[in-house]
Amino acid sequence: MKKLALLFILFLSIILPTVASEVGDRSIPVEIAQLTDSLKQQFAPDKRVALLDVDYSFAGKNVMLRGVTTSTKAKVVLLKELARKGYIVMDCLQVLPDEGGMEGKTYGIINVSVANLRVAPDFSSEMMTQGLMGMPVRVLQRDGWVRIQTPDDYIAWVHRVGVYPVTKEEMTTWNDAEKIVVTAHYGFVYSEPSQNSQTISDVVAGNRLKWDGTKGAFYKVVYPDGREGYISKSIAMPEKKWRSGLKQDAASIIRTAYTMMGIPYLWAGTSSKGVDCSGFMRTILFMHDIIIPRDASQQAYVGEHIDIAPDFSNLQPGDLIFFGRKATSERKERVVHVGMYIGDKRFIHSQGDVHISSFNPADELFDEYNLGRLLFATRVLPYINKEEGLNTTEVNEYYK
Repeated sequence: MKKLALLFILFLSIILPTVASEVGDRSIPVEIAQLTDSLKQQFAPDKRVALLDVDYSFAGKNVMLRGVTTSTKAKVVLLKELARKGYIVMDCLQVLPDEGGMEGKTYGIINVSVANLRVAPDFSSEMMTQGLMGMPVRVLQRDGWVRIQTPDDYIAWVHRVGVYPVTKEEMTTWNDAEKIVVTAHYGFVYSEPSQNSQTISDVVAGNRLKWDGTKGAFYKVVYPDGREGYISKSIAMPEKKWRSGLKQDAASIIRTAYTMMGIPYLWAGTSSKGVDCSGFMRTILFMHDIIIPRDASQQAYVGEHIDIAPDFSNLQPGDLIFFGRKATSERKERVVHVGMYIGDKRFIHSQGDVHISSFNPADELFDEYNLGRLLFATRVLPYINKEEGLNTTEVNEYYK
């Protein structure tokens, strides 16, 4: 940042020796604000999955650009339009990934059981989502912390301990290696093939580690960063065996959902350690190798939209049901909560903890509050690997 500031001062001292009073003006002309908003709508309409964060400093018709974007095309259009409007530009807008600053390591692998991904590079920053061990990610930026993009395209910051940066070739090697998949909600990896030995780390359902052999009742595994350990066969299995027995029907997924009953609500949580409402949907589906968008407001617009019948007769078990604020003439509809329909007017969701609620006033589990804010449902299972945003690790480009 100091280097950028010095460059800006030098820039202004050369071309604007007589306008010192205007140096560093952060007010944005209306035409530039409108241009920026238009480009965001075109290239980065959802800041959770794409970035166009531009910081302007004006001195008359001279402007310095700073910030980041994930769209090269957005930057090209911005520079072209600024020139067309007569601005002299000092361009310090960075396109991510920052390949020059990362020595080719623009990929990464989550290296802890559950990595907390945050809005900003600080432990006090709001948590946005989580990543599970073995998950391949794209590394966009490193600044003490690491800015990454996950297989569901979410962009967030993770502490450097949580991700192991690799090159494209190293990522391909990792993805091609035989893996062990953790199938139990909780467990540990040990330094020796014995539960009495030193623990290397904890693990949760959905974690993936490289398989490096078998010893007795344990699999030998290798972490993304090269650490080695042993995991009990009782809580994990080879990925190929796991995949061969994998079922992606509603009944199987609902059975998995039931195994998480009582797990506490955790804002931005997507693991057995805690889940928010959309994180619960994402977690139980990922346990069946299905990747869906991260947030309820994203999940609501994939698959088949269903306007729920008054008697709920057009819903099927496994449908996602959404809650929130209904649209009015003054304001838009807003999705704030999601659960999974399990039949008989009941649904399972994370609100306080994972539990079952009912739309039936005669049911002991009746949930009047959520019935009052019910919006609609979506049917996603028939559209896996057939619609953008609904896929499996076999076809998701991060896992290739």
